[in-house]
Amino acid sequence: MPVKKIIIAFTLAMAVSLLPFFNAAAKIDLVTLQDRIFVETTIYNKADLTLVRDKRVLNFVKGMNRLQFSWANTKIDPTSLSLDIKENTDKIDVVEITYPQGTRDVGIWLIKAKQPCRAQVEITYFTSGISWESYYLALLSKDQKTCGLKGYVKVTNYSGEDYNNARTRLVVGKINILDKIAMLSSRQYPYGTPEYFAGKTRIKNVYEKGIRELDYARPVMAMALTKKKSGLKNIKKQGLSEYFLYTIEGKETIPDGWAKRLLSFKAENIRVKNIYKYEYERFGQNVVRFLTFKNNKENNLGKTPMPGGEIKVFQSIGKKGELDFIGADSTKYIPIGKKIELNLGPTLNVKIVPRIMAYRKKNIIFDTKGNMSGFDEVKDFELKLSNFTSAASTIEYVKNLRSSHFKITKMTHPDKFEKKDQDTIRFKIELPPHSNKSIRFTLTTLRGERRWQK
Repeated sequence: MPVKKIIIAFTLAMAVSLLPFFNAAAKIDLVTLQDRIFVETTIYNKADLTLVRDKRVLNFVKGMNRLQFSWANTKIDPTSLSLDIKENTDKIDVVEITYPQGTRDVGIWLIKAKQPCRAQVEITYFTSGISWESYYLALLSKDQKTCGLKGYVKVTNYSGEDYNNARTRLVVGKINILDKIAMLSSRQYPYGTPEYFAGKTRIKNVYEKGIRELDYARPVMAMALTKKKSGLKNIKKQGLSEYFLYTIEGKETIPDGWAKRLLSFKAENIRVKNIYKYEYERFGQNVVRFLTFKNNKENNLGKTPMPGGEIKVFQSIGKKGELDFIGADSTKYIPIGKKIELNLGPTLNVKIVPRIMAYRKKNIIFDTKGNMSGFDEVKDFELKLSNFTSAASTIEYVKNLRSSHFKITKMTHPDKFEKKDQDTIRFKIELPPHSNKSIRFTLTTLRGERRWQK
């Protein structure tokens, strides 16, 4: 099985084989390799895209130095490779990067030093195969009025490279890219088919194009500092225009082929509301339970947007901390101050039974041939509501009438009624625990030519 590692290495055999590519009169020496001193990954969750910053301290000799970078068995985009000198910039110049003939995963940087020196360098590139996702666990209180919420982030690495002791940053927001990084990393040659000049294979504008692509992405890569809290990883959040950046406290090691779960936040005493909905057009004859709360400061939230993800809801049911699984739903990106509404699925704990108690036709009109051409369709409805739970709940009944020519009369709870839109009505009422209630109303719908005579 091939070893999946990025290699920055220098061998004498490689140096000798590459000499014909360069000016034979130039003095070319190998740079002494040092270990990483810092590595950072910035992962977008809306694209298969990760920006890697790899810092090392290298020793340079006077004259031309060669730095070999290999990315065999990884998903690095070679067109994005860039090397920046961070120290002694007045003494060191990056001349170019080239790709040896017949290779697909090796790049050679030529670095010219005016005198022997030691300097920190930063290699940056894009890679694919690293992703992250959010998910949440909510624990309802026994009275179902509040809940605790824990947010988690799972980072998965299938890039072909281990990232040891790396700072990890996560970006929420959509990014548009012209080329897929996975496609660029799998090309036979870094920039497609090589071009031939004077019998030698050389790739044009390699370094310049990589710099341009990286510069395009850097405006959203602002640094985010971290603060430590005892016992838990802190995730620093930072707004960047239409993006939002999460920086995980400290450093994490995520080997290739592994996934790691990280705690994003923890909040208690979040005020929640249970809503039970009956809407035949959407749910059939089922009553569906919804749990709602707001992402705001009053709920010990609201400091940052919440990334989309699955939320699993449990309830504490025993003195020993026993839990009952209530349901789960996936939510989209939740901005600060917005309401979250979770569909927890059908329930038998609340019943809503609509019945037509009477039906009749009134104000019938006929055309010139004696055929009925219009009438008032009158239905007397009764809604029987039952709450079998131990908590007060909001009951919502929605009905689509498929006509905008109607009127509602004889309502027993007129303050609980609203016209949702031109052909939809809604009754919304609070029902105490272990209680029943009936709502009655008369629906008159104008049919045929009667629609125009109201």
